[in-house]
Amino acid sequence: MCRYARKTYKSHYVCFKCRKSFKQPDAYDIIQRIEKEKVYHGPNGKTVLKIGHVFTKAETKELQKIISDIENRTIKCPECSNVMADLGKDFKAPKKTAVKEWKIIESLFKTGKCFHSCGCDGIGYIPKSPNDYETYLNEILKTYQEYLAACQNISTEECSNKSEEVNYWSGKIQVIKAEIIDNKFEIR
Repeated sequence: MCRYARKTYKSHYVCFKCRKSFKQPDAYDIIQRIEKEKVYHGPNGKTVLKIGHVFTKAETKELQKIISDIENRTIKCPECSNVMADLGKDFKAPKKTAVKEWKIIESLFKTGKCFHSCGCDGIGYIPKSPNDYETYLNEILKTYQEYLAACQNISTEECSNKSEEVNYWSGKIQVIKAEIIDNKFEIR
């Protein structure tokens, strides 16, 4: 059974500028709470919508707007007001003084690595030093290049969305190469 299935956990939002992590409830959890309590309180604490079993068109529209606002919300850092990155429930922030580790986490985020899981498998490998990170990026680059080569070698009859897959892996390769260059690492 997944760890997150039984209890509500908050997601970790990170400000890379301040090197701080704050927990915030997921949009799904907020929506579940609204459905359970049958009432939605606006940002100023005022009751905006009482949810019942039968909705008028206006209430349905209001509920859909509230859900959309919750799902598309941006979380800002309470200190610097920059938009924070959602790194997931499994993220464990390094110490504020661990600048190299924070740089690696930020770079991992730029490459698409987040720490969202069901809680069963954990977060996977996280490089701790710049040398480990260089090795990690080059291994990921090699893996993505192998996937791209495999996609290119498949005929369009075998794979109807071949061009989409080639574009997908090409984009992933470009992101990894950009991070290698930004970190002044060597492409192997």
